[in-house]
Amino acid sequence: MENNLPFFNFNKFPDILIAMSLRPDENMKVFYDFGKDEKALINRERFLGKLNLSGKNLVSVKSISGSNIEIVTEADLGNFVENTDGLITARKNVYLSITIADCLPVIIYDFKKEIIGLLHCGWKGIEKNIIGKALKKMKDVFDSAPKNIIAGIGAGIGTCHFEVKEDLMEKFSSYPGAFSKEGGKIFMDLKLVAQKKLEECGVWQTNIAASPECTYCQPVKYFSFRKDNSQPLQAMMVVAGIKGTN
Repeated sequence: MENNLPFFNFNKFPDILIAMSLRPDENMKVFYDFGKDEKALINRERFLGKLNLSGKNLVSVKSISGSNIEIVTEADLGNFVENTDGLITARKNVYLSITIADCLPVIIYDFKKEIIGLLHCGWKGIEKNIIGKALKKMKDVFDSAPKNIIAGIGAGIGTCHFEVKEDLMEKFSSYPGAFSKEGGKIFMDLKLVAQKKLEECGVWQTNIAASPECTYCQPVKYFSFRKDNSQPLQAMMVVAGIKGTN
């Protein structure tokens, strides 16, 4: 179960746990406009049990597709942080969690200072510079150096199915290589934009790994907001943290 996102660059750090639930693990999104999905809490506990964790070991977010990032510690364990799409911690055994269903999970790790971050990155968050803000916060608070950061970009919607309009191409006009046209339609490579954002912040290209998998293309394995069109949205959970001795 551990490190089941295929990030080769994290392999030499056995104390890092990165895991992502899959569709057979069922819905992991807890909070909606109408309230709370109690069954999702049960699903989460079952999945976390496979990692020898529970909700008490976790700090989660109530994401809003924004760029707010919070630094968390043991005091936040068991909680959902409001209006937040990114979490950073320097504490071992404090595990970070987001939910995704086409958006990208981005993990950033300072291997020198042992600081880890987990970001929920849709196009809105990336446009609002959530990646740059997270790396700046790591530098300002912990004096992290970009050369010491490795990053993983998880499974999310691929270019093959991320059809967009002209307005989105204009918003990301600095990244013309992230767009392609086919049959009069425009498609966006969100993973490429996320990678370029990391590189612009000084993260070495060789320290970045991205999953090639598209959540839309594999409906048996993943939930997909665009493909499923489900009401309410169903999502996977991504967990990241640094293991420590108890």
